[in-house]
Amino acid sequence: MEHSVLPYFLVFLTTLQSSDGTHSPYKVGLLLNSEDRIESDAIERFADFTISNSPKSNVTLQLSTRQFSDRSNLSLLKAICSLIEDDVVAIMSTSDSTLTAVQSDLIGQFQIPFMAARATNPFTQTEKNLEVRLSPSDIHQSEAIFALLKEFRWNTFSILSSADTYGIRCTVQLQKLASQDSDFTFKDIQHFSVNKNLSLPSSEKLFTKELKVFKTSLVKVIVLSSQGRFAKRIFSEAKEMGLMGEDYVWITTDGITARPDFLTYNSGSYLSYYQGIFGTAPFYGKGNSNYNEMQDAYVVSGGNSADLTMSSVKISFGLNVLQTSLSQLGTCIDRSTLSKIHCSKKNSWADGRTLYNSIQENLLAMEMRDVAGVKRYPAYDIMNFKPNGFERAGFWTYETGIIDSFGQDVSWINRQDLVYSGGKVKAPLGIGSTLRGYHLRIGVLHWPPIALFTDSPYCKKHTTLPSCWEGWNPEIIARLALDLNFTYEYVQPADGLYSRLDKEKQTWGGIFGGLIDRDMDLSIALAITPERSQYIDFTYPFFEDSLVMAMYPNLESTEPSSNMFFFLEPFELSVWGTIVILVIVIAVLTNFFSKFSPFGSYGEKIHAMQTCPCRKCAKRRQYKKLARCRFVDTKKYDCMVEKVEEFDDFNDLSFYNSTWLIGTGFVLQGTDVLPTSPSGRLLLFTWWLFMMILTAMYTANLTTNLTIEAPGTTVDSLDKLLKQSYYKWVSPKDRYMVASMRDSDIKEHQEVYEGFDFVNTTEEAVEKVKGGQHVWIGSRGDMGYAFKDDCTKYIAITNNLQNIWALGMPSNAPYAEVINRQFITYREEGFFTMVFDKWNGGQLCPVASESIGSDTTFTPIMLVGLFIILMGGVLWAFVTSLFEFLTVAYFDSKENGQSLYRCLCSRISLKKHEITNEWFGESRKQTLSPGYDDKAVRFEANGKLSSHRTKKNTSGLGNYVLKERAANTTSMSRSMFQASNNTCTDRSSYVLQEKGDIRKNGGWK
Repeated sequence: MEHSVLPYFLVFLTTLQSSDGTHSPYKVGLLLNSEDRIESDAIERFADFTISNSPKSNVTLQLSTRQFSDRSNLSLLKAICSLIEDDVVAIMSTSDSTLTAVQSDLIGQFQIPFMAARATNPFTQTEKNLEVRLSPSDIHQSEAIFALLKEFRWNTFSILSSADTYGIRCTVQLQKLASQDSDFTFKDIQHFSVNKNLSLPSSEKLFTKELKVFKTSLVKVIVLSSQGRFAKRIFSEAKEMGLMGEDYVWITTDGITARPDFLTYNSGSYLSYYQGIFGTAPFYGKGNSNYNEMQDAYVVSGGNSADLTMSSVKISFGLNVLQTSLSQLGTCIDRSTLSKIHCSKKNSWADGRTLYNSIQENLLAMEMRDVAGVKRYPAYDIMNFKPNGFERAGFWTYETGIIDSFGQDVSWINRQDLVYSGGKVKAPLGIGSTLRGYHLRIGVLHWPPIALFTDSPYCKKHTTLPSCWEGWNPEIIARLALDLNFTYEYVQPADGLYSRLDKEKQTWGGIFGGLIDRDMDLSIALAITPERSQYIDFTYPFFEDSLVMAMYPNLESTEPSSNMFFFLEPFELSVWGTIVILVIVIAVLTNFFSKFSPFGSYGEKIHAMQTCPCRKCAKRRQYKKLARCRFVDTKKYDCMVEKVEEFDDFNDLSFYNSTWLIGTGFVLQGTDVLPTSPSGRLLLFTWWLFMMILTAMYTANLTTNLTIEAPGTTVDSLDKLLKQSYYKWVSPKDRYMVASMRDSDIKEHQEVYEGFDFVNTTEEAVEKVKGGQHVWIGSRGDMGYAFKDDCTKYIAITNNLQNIWALGMPSNAPYAEVINRQFITYREEGFFTMVFDKWNGGQLCPVASESIGSDTTFTPIMLVGLFIILMGGVLWAFVTSLFEFLTVAYFDSKENGQSLYRCLCSRISLKKHEITNEWFGESRKQTLSPGYDDKAVRFEANGKLSSHRTKKNTSGLGNYVLKERAANTTSMSRSMFQASNNTCTDRSSYVLQEKGDIRKNGGWK
């Protein structure tokens, strides 16, 4: 993953071919700043080393250097014109982005490639001017700095930048990144003029105005974005102001990090307080093995290792890329036309763009991948200042993020090889741990028990003194001041309110307005709301409050209930509707199982009528008498009627009767007719269980309602408060709970607000409540304090309106993080609970609503479990009916000698025919099939047999045959047509087999 320059030398050397040396060298222009002689000389020496140590080839380079002053545009113009008229094929520069932009515009007119080593402005590189940038842009540098901030969890930082394009670009990009991450905030941003005279003596403070802002801030992480020449003076003045201590973190951009020579003194040494500075620099391989080999080769040749700065290495790299491009192009470019280019003529080189395109291609190929073929550009070194200067601590790439020098993704905050300000090896928090030196103005109002003013002559003259205030908020603030080492005073708003909006001026008053206008630095407890959070910040919440109603029950009142349908109150109307629907559904299912089940009275009779011919029935009954056995299961009915009549004994569980059976279950009553099938009985049992539980719930809740109303009028909800007429309700003015009702979208809350009888103080509210005809609606904290010594008659009823309390602060207060951190500690210790219980008497007295006989109106949601039981019973009844069919099919198979499957299919077919014709269709008379005796027996009034011919049966099934019309039946008719309700004990068939009469399966033939 490491980026080095030596591989580029190797690429260059391997692409070159040997030459006879007849070609003249290509001239390369190099613009150097005469105002920075040390840097310029180092760059020129290392550039000469790069060219002179390259092997002989068909392309050689010759350096043509020109000096210019960055203070004179004329000097720059002369230097550029001199290089152009020297027939250079390209010009290289190490100037900053601002000066590079000027150079690019001048050189671009002549279409000669221009290679900028240090320019990082993302907007300077233009194809029109044939400009090639050798360093990544400032956008990526800001991303590298932001990654470093995230790695150390320095989520709050400040910025000090030069008021030029270089400094402002970094500031804007860091602001953008911080705004996109909700965990980050930037506090203070200061810009300084680049026209400051650095030659003035140190007694002249050039940056004190900007640094004072950081001195008063709790933010200890400062990003410095400027050119290197300002760094020494800034750090010197910061040291005098105590901004270079062990709590501080400075992060510099490449304008400083890449030019550490600006930080040295005459002896070339560094000051000790520089240690711990972090910075970023374009990644050029310093610290890896290839870089070290190049450095060793340069030192062996007599060079100084200090010459290998970022600028000199970038120029060396640019020379390699240029030489590779010239070698690849060969004769494709014509140098002869360069001699015709002059500044006065402003003509251009025709082959300049060809060379530019080749440079860009080679730059992309070399820069984008290292020797391992891993994509890693753009990249920045992460530098850490140690005793010998900036050392590489790791690097950042667009793909990998921030990693250490060995390419490992490790936790930087736990690294032991890094140095921080003051020579520390432990990473600082990046924010102050105390508020030493701060004096805070605390907004306060007399509001027991939150804050109580001591009404003494001395305190009336000194209302701001902390000793004149007590309560659970002043106690919290007193400990906070002791732990964080700050001083404070109390300030009361002129209007005596917590908050007030002037709708005409759209301005806020009270404590809330004082925080917005920054006339107050902190406030006593305020309720957190979304609207308030738009204007101010809040500390970590420390108390969760709820709406409470306080009253003295009026036991003498005999006011009757105003609800004539009070007996419906235990259930919501939706529950009553559900019960009615369930009665109908269960009645339908009861009737269904009576008909559907083969063990139901109706089902048994229908099956016998479908499968038992008259002759067969008579002979079976005769044999029954002889064999003294019982018939098989569902063959117990004879065929003496044409159809099942609506009101006969076997249709007692009709829908009409089933509805009566199920409906009476609600009042725990029943009827004489009950299901005979297992599935029907299971369904009825489940319904009775359901109704037993539901009736118990109804009875208990109705009893509770009547019990509450009996002794007097007591309310335990806002709804009941609105429905009664005895109590009125009060509240002190300017209370959050009351304001919440005013602004609520709930109609009930708005009605309560409109009925308030407002008072000025909590003491007045208590007196109203003690009068017996008022209910105080307010917060739990107010009630607990006001009635903590009067628990004999006081009733507190908690409702579901909640709010959360915290201290208010102006937006972006610098001390917010320190206070929040301390509040978390207090909460873990239980300090807030201890203070609240001390001032509010612990629990409400008596403990709230549920112990005062409150009732609950049951909703469908509350009865879901009961409905699930009922539905489970219904489903199990259906499963049971299926088992019933399997059972009777098994008995049929034993009787008829057929397979279980065939008997089951026969049963299903018969049931299907029954549903179609008996349940939903018109029943038809049917007769015996051909081949059967067409004489049917019929009893007349005198008991003798007579015959008549019936209509032909076309379906093979039917509910018909004999009709008994005898008024005086003989004993024989009684024995032949009396139904048997028993079953043969050995489950065998006793049907007489007569030729041409009854087949084995007993059906119509």
